[in-house]
Amino acid sequence: MRGILLSSTMAQRHAALLARLREPAASNGDPIEVVAIPEGESGVLPEAELASIRAAFISTDVIADPRLERRGFGTARRAPNLEWLHIGFAGTDTPIFRELMERGVTVTNSSGAASEPIAVTAIAGMLALSRGFPRWGDLQRRRDWQRQQHSPPDLRGQTMVVVGLGSIGAEVARLARAFGMHVIGVRRTPAGPADGIDEWASPDRLREVLPRADWLALTVPLTPQTYHLIDAAALALLPRGAHVLNVARGAVIDEAALVESLRARHLGGAYLDVFEVEPLPEPSPLWDLPNVILSPHDSNVSAGNAARFDAIFAEQLELWAAGKPLTRAVSEG
Repeated sequence: MRGILLSSTMAQRHAALLARLREPAASNGDPIEVVAIPEGESGVLPEAELASIRAAFISTDVIADPRLERRGFGTARRAPNLEWLHIGFAGTDTPIFRELMERGVTVTNSSGAASEPIAVTAIAGMLALSRGFPRWGDLQRRRDWQRQQHSPPDLRGQTMVVVGLGSIGAEVARLARAFGMHVIGVRRTPAGPADGIDEWASPDRLREVLPRADWLALTVPLTPQTYHLIDAAALALLPRGAHVLNVARGAVIDEAALVESLRARHLGGAYLDVFEVEPLPEPSPLWDLPNVILSPHDSNVSAGNAARFDAIFAEQLELWAAGKPLTRAVSEG
C-alpha cells in the first residue's frame, strides 16, 4: 500500500481517479491510499502513517493557506519513505525542494499550466505603460480632463528582449511579435521563429543586446546564476526610456538599483509582479513611483488554471502508480 499525501480538497476533486488506483490492477499491484494533510490541533501524523507516505501533492489550495502549507511541507519532509513530490505550480527555487531532491525524492511541477495568463498579464502591463494608462488613471481619480501633450511611440518596430524562453517567455515573445515588435530571446540553447522569436542570444551575450531593448521582459527561473542578473550595470545598458516587465522572480533584478533607475527616469517605467521581499513592504518606494505598475505576485490568476493543474497532476499520478517514468521531473541544476 502506497500513501499519497494531499489536501482534503484535492482528495475530493480527484476522488474517482484515487478510488480506481486503490485497485491493485490499476496501480501496478501496489494500491494507492490517500493520506490527508493533517488539519487538527496537533498537525502531526502517527509514525506508521508517516512511513506509509510515498508521494505528496502540494497544491495551490495548500499554498493559499499558510498553516496548511507548513503542515504539508512539514509532513512531506518527515515522511521517511517519500519518493515523489508534485507541486501545483512552477517555481522550485525555495530550499525545501533542493533538500528533498538531495534525499533522492523526485520533484515534479506544473510548469506551463499558467503560462498563457502570465504572458497575457505581462503584455497587458506593456500595453498599459506604452499607452499611458497610469497617467490616465491618475487623471480619472482627480476628475481632471487633460489630454496627452506628447504622442507615445508605436509599438510596431520596437525591440523586446525576453530573458528566459520557457513556456511563459515563448508566449510573451509570440504575443509581442503579434504587435509587430522585433523579439530577441535569451536562453542557453539556440532558438528561432518556432520559439516565437526573431533573433536568439545566449546568456553570455545578454549585455550585448540590452542596449537594443525598448522592453526587457524577464521570465527566467531564479537560480544562483540568475540572482541579480539585472543589476545596476545591466540597467544602465538599457536605452533611456526603456521599460522592464518582470514576471519571473523579484531577485532576478537588483531592486534597489531598479528603484534608482526609475527615480532617475533612465527607465521609462516597469510592470512588476514579483519582488525581492513578498509581500512588498509598505515602506518600499515602488508603491509610489508614478511610472510603475504593481501586482501582488498575481499575474497567473485565471479561471482555467484549476483544470490545467488537475490534468497535470492526474497525468503524473497515473504514471507513478503504474511504475512509469515521470515526465515533469525538475532538474537539480
